[in-house]
Amino acid sequence: MFFLRLITTIKVFIFKNFCSTNKPVLGKKVKLRQPTLFLGKGKIILKDKSRIGYFPSAYFFSTYGHIEARDKNSSITIGENTMLNNNPNIVAERESIEIGQNCYIGQNFKCYSSDFHGIKKEDRNNPEKIKTAPVKIGNDVFIGNDVTILKGVEIGDNCVIGAGSVVVKSISANTIACGNPAKEIRKIEE
Repeated sequence: MFFLRLITTIKVFIFKNFCSTNKPVLGKKVKLRQPTLFLGKGKIILKDKSRIGYFPSAYFFSTYGHIEARDKNSSITIGENTMLNNNPNIVAERESIEIGQNCYIGQNFKCYSSDFHGIKKEDRNNPEKIKTAPVKIGNDVFIGNDVTILKGVEIGDNCVIGAGSVVVKSISANTIACGNPAKEIRKIEE
């Protein structure tokens, strides 16, 4: 086990310092436990005590994180004390993605601020036909494994998003939501 963790530590160093094209702004005590590529021309901020990767958990040794602020107008912010489990894929194109503080996010999390291409065949490579919108995830949100959050979604504070959900519409605060597409199923009582 020692050698596997040593190999992972070396991979984290290599991904951060030699493979990534974007230098993220790291707060105090940020922990990168899984190799993560930071790409793009925009701003990537990991606030104090945020974490990417978790051991022991699936995909720790076999995958890597992908965080990309594609162009100079895009940004990704991961809030203080927020933990992303293994294999996150977060891509902001022409917009921002904000994840609040004290969030717990399961493995295979995907979050996109863009469709990345036009819908019609003739528009697929036309940048003017690409629809984008910012994504905002509130504070104290719990997101299960294998969740996808798409452009324009706002998730309120203190929400729970069930495993395997595809979130295409905003979710109000203090709500449990799940499904494909995700729907609010009940309020969380204080």
